[in-house]
Amino acid sequence: MNTKTLQLIGHLRVNSREKLTSISKKTGIPISTLFDTLKELQGSFITKSTVLLDYERLGFHTRAHVFLKVAQDNLEGLGKHLDCNKNVNSIYKINNGWNFVVETIHKNNRELDTFLSRLHEEYGIEKKEIHYLIEDVKREGFLINP
Repeated sequence: MNTKTLQLIGHLRVNSREKLTSISKKTGIPISTLFDTLKELQGSFITKSTVLLDYERLGFHTRAHVFLKVAQDNLEGLGKHLDCNKNVNSIYKINNGWNFVVETIHKNNRELDTFLSRLHEEYGIEKKEIHYLIEDVKREGFLINP
């Protein structure tokens, strides 16, 4: 990946809505080059443009990464359930004795406990480990300053 492409990615990672004319002025890269590069990236490296939220300001004060282990016969059902659940922000398949790590977002601890109780009842969770997210120290920072 060349320097111009990395510069464009860096600017878009900081603000994906920044206009190409502004990026061109800051980087000295012609707008036409930026436009062509962006088209190529959207078809290959850029999978999604999204908005990052301040969950606490929205009233969601409990965030956690929950590690889950479930019996093999419940694995697919649990995965589908998590994928459809409104409180699940991200799901990752992992290894080393676990099946998933799930980022959940809830209004309070009681809501998280209810969520986990239902998972246990419906999918027979064999093992779980909860890590509460206290503060974002760095969030989505990869390639911001290439």
